[in-house]
Amino acid sequence: MSINRNAILKTLVCAALSGVILTVPAFAAQTVPAAVVSSTQADKNVPPQLPKVNPSPVTTQAPVMTTQPQTPAAAAAVPVTVDLIIFAGQSNMSGNGGNAALAPVVPIGHGYEYRPATAPNALFPLVEPFGRNERGYISDVPEYQNGTLVSAFVSTYYSKTGVPVVAVPATHGGTDSGYWANEATKADLVSRFIKAKTYLENNNFKIRHKYVVFLQGESDAVKGSGEKGFNDFEYKNNLTSAFQPLFANGLEQVFIITPGYALNGIYSYNDVVAAQLDLCTSSDLFSIGSTLLHKLPPNAYLADAVHYNQNGLNMVGSNAGANVAAFAGGVK
Repeated sequence: MSINRNAILKTLVCAALSGVILTVPAFAAQTVPAAVVSSTQADKNVPPQLPKVNPSPVTTQAPVMTTQPQTPAAAAAVPVTVDLIIFAGQSNMSGNGGNAALAPVVPIGHGYEYRPATAPNALFPLVEPFGRNERGYISDVPEYQNGTLVSAFVSTYYSKTGVPVVAVPATHGGTDSGYWANEATKADLVSRFIKAKTYLENNNFKIRHKYVVFLQGESDAVKGSGEKGFNDFEYKNNLTSAFQPLFANGLEQVFIITPGYALNGIYSYNDVVAAQLDLCTSSDLFSIGSTLLHKLPPNAYLADAVHYNQNGLNMVGSNAGANVAAFAGGVK
C-alpha cells in the first residue's frame, strides 16, 4: 500500500497552525550560534520538547522563572529611558517549537516583560518562555509557549543601543491576517499599548521609541493554497488596518519578520513574503525586521512541520534585534 506523504504532512501542518504541538522528528541538527546563546534559562513547567542536538558548549542553569514583579531601583528617583516593543504574531512568535532552556539569559536591567492583562501595575524580569503568564483576547495556550525569539532579540538590541526594552506579548497561534484586522483584536492590541505607555509614563520611565515586531503569515499561506488563492491586496489591507489604532496612539513603526518554510515545501510562503516586502517598501509605517527565516535552508531549524526550534528562533531574534537597533539609531 502506498503512502501519500504530502497528504500526511498537510494534515500535520493544518493541525500545527491551529496550535497543536506536533511530534514530527527533527529533520536537521540544531547548531547553537555562539554569538547568540551564551547561557540558558529554563522553566520547570516547560512541557517535554523534541530531542535537541546541541553541539555547542551551553551551560544549563536552575530555573529562573519568577512571578515576582521587578522594577529598576533607580526608576523612583531618576527617569529611566526604555524602548517599548510589542511582540505580536502567530505560533512561531509564541514559541510553539521553542525550548526556554536554550534561550539566552537577559540580564536584569536589559529587558522587562509588561503584562497588561494579568499584572498591569508591574514589570517583570524578561525570562523565557516569554508571554506564558499573560492572558487576554490575544493570547496563546500556555503549553504552546515554550521559548521565544524575544530574549535573543532583546539581548542583541541592548548590546547595540544600551537601551532596555519593555516587551509586551500579543500572540495567538493559527491566526491569519483577518484575525489581526478584526475589531476585537484591534481593541485588545491598542489596550495593551495604551496600558503599557501609561504605566511607564506614570512610573518615571522615558519612552524613547514605540515599536511592534510582527511574525505572521503562515496561516494566510495555507488558506491561499486553496481554490481562491492568496489575495495580496487583502493581506496588505488587513495588516494596515490591524495596526492603524496603534499608530493613532503614538506607535512609530511595525517591523515584519518574514516567515520561513514549511517542511518539505508542502506549503509555500513566497506570496506572503512578497506581500510583506511590498508593504514595507510602499509604506513608511512598515519595515522589514528580518528575512532570515526565509533565507535559511528549507527544513533547517524546524522542530516539526511548521514551527522553528529554539536555535532558529535565537538566530532570527538576534538578527531582527540588530536590524531594529540600527533603525532606532541609538547604537552605542
